[in-house]
Amino acid sequence: MKKITALVVLAASFAGTALWQGVVAQTVEVLPRPDFAPHMQAMRQQRLAAEDASAELMQQLAKVKSFSAQYRQRVYDIQQQLLQEGEGTLALKQHARFRFESQTPEPSLLVSDGKTLWFYNELLEQVSIYDAESEVGQTPFALLTSADKTLWQQYQVTKQAQSFFIHPLNADNPVQQLMLTFSDNKLIEMQVIDINQQQSVYLFSEIKLNTRLTDTLFGFNVTNNLDVDDQRQR
Repeated sequence: MKKITALVVLAASFAGTALWQGVVAQTVEVLPRPDFAPHMQAMRQQRLAAEDASAELMQQLAKVKSFSAQYRQRVYDIQQQLLQEGEGTLALKQHARFRFESQTPEPSLLVSDGKTLWFYNELLEQVSIYDAESEVGQTPFALLTSADKTLWQQYQVTKQAQSFFIHPLNADNPVQQLMLTFSDNKLIEMQVIDINQQQSVYLFSEIKLNTRLTDTLFGFNVTNNLDVDDQRQR
């Protein structure tokens, strides 16, 4: 589970060159947010009292049959100091299929067909395999393609302007806050705050909405040269 958390939540392997300039104009400027420390009790109580926006978010996500984009990423510490940068691609398809691929500085891949989840480290020639259903709460991308009401009952959803803020009711969840910002039904920004209060910000460009994505994009071929760690058997 540590490898998934490192990739999805902290994005620790995405340290990269200065690729942040030139992001499309529709993206949102990254600013310190008043809800940056969701472990604080006062702010948690304020969230719990806020109007629930889960139904509106479900309606928004239902419009996304498929999604693909380039992303540029920044990772901040709790003082909002920049730690890392990176870039890659993201593809989503209903139901519960996603492909999150880092291009720089290290090639790596997190991909799921809805039943199986693979994390592939190209440099180490290693692949870890997980049961997708048991890991759905650990991977924000699975939430983006899920209409499972039982799953969404584990989260509180609030809204500010065009942004939805998603908080797990379980305080031990490695993803403490997920923020999604939409424009014209397109996801243009995603922010993830992990349990250590590091914030990963993804800005999307070259967005394609509801185009045809083949199912083979969401699979992984385990070849004989790979070191395999199959967590499904544990």
